[in-house]
Formats: sequence, C-alpha cells, structure tokens
Amino acid sequence: MELIVASGDREVRVEAEAGADGNWTIAVDGREYRVDAATVGRPDVLSVIVGGRQTTASVRALGKGVYVVDGAEVRVIDPRSRDFAAAVAQAGDGVFEATAYMPGRVTAVLADEGEHVAAGQGVLVLEAMKMENEIPSDIDGRLEKLLVEAGQTVDSGDPLFVVTPTGDDTAG
Repeated sequence: MELIVASGDREVRVEAEAGADGNWTIAVDGREYRVDAATVGRPDVLSVIVGGRQTTASVRALGKGVYVVDGAEVRVIDPRSRDFAAAVAQAGDGVFEATAYMPGRVTAVLADEGEHVAAGQGVLVLEAMKMENEIPSDIDGRLEKLLVEAGQTVDSGDPLFVVTPTGDDTAG
C-alpha cells in the first residue's frame, strides 16, 4: 500500500508491505526498512524494531488519518485522492477544486458525488476556529469527487472537492 506521511511542511511517500511473519517492509522515499511493532502494556505505546534497533513510540489517533506520534502531529494521506484532484484540475478549463482555507474539521457533507450543484450552493461545512463555514461551489456543474468525509480533519490547502462544469443541456 502506498501512502503519503506528512508532518509540518515535510511529506514523504511510504510504501508498506506486510510479511508472512508479521513483520513489515517499509520503504520511505525508496529506502527500505524491516519493521516489527507491537503494543507494550497500553494500546497507545508501541515497541518498534527497525533494522535491529528497538525503540518505543507513543501513538494516539486524533481523527481519520491524523495521529500524534511522540508529541508531533502526523497526517497519513491517500495519494490517490490527491492525484485525482490534481489530474482533474489540470484536465480542463473551468474545473473548480475547493481547498480548505484554514485547518479545521468537516462537520457535514451537503451534496453527493455525481449530483448537480449550482454556483454558490454549499457542498460541505467546515468548522474552523469554533465557527461553521459552508463551503460552496464556485461554478454550476457536477460534483465530480468528494475528497473528504464528515468528521475528517483538514489542513490549510487540503483539497475538499472537485466540480466539473456542465453544458447548458445538463444544467438544472
């Protein structure tokens, strides 16, 4: 499985493959590591052996794809979502890709993928700084892809959804 792991401004591509022996082979930016991990006493404390060296790590889940590892916030991103949004954004004129304007949490999704949305129509609700903000589509079109779900935390600039323009014959 391929993932993007981000902490602060740093992002790395990680490939993980489970071995038959219960260990993992982890490739970080192309460099492979043999990893064995097990909980130690509490479910949020891991004993980790990487390349024969043992250490412990405190890992706590904050929300979907967001963890605190030894005090540092780490995000795990599915690169397929990011790649899809980038491809659609480059594909044609008039495509609208909504991004989070600040860190927050998605509290509601107001439209379904494939649904027609009008310019100004709210597609989702983002809670930021204790205020709920409806994030609208800037164009009339088809909600091509929702890239988040209710309850998910997002950072500033994270893609939220993609709307592709519709012709006059499909509007309405």
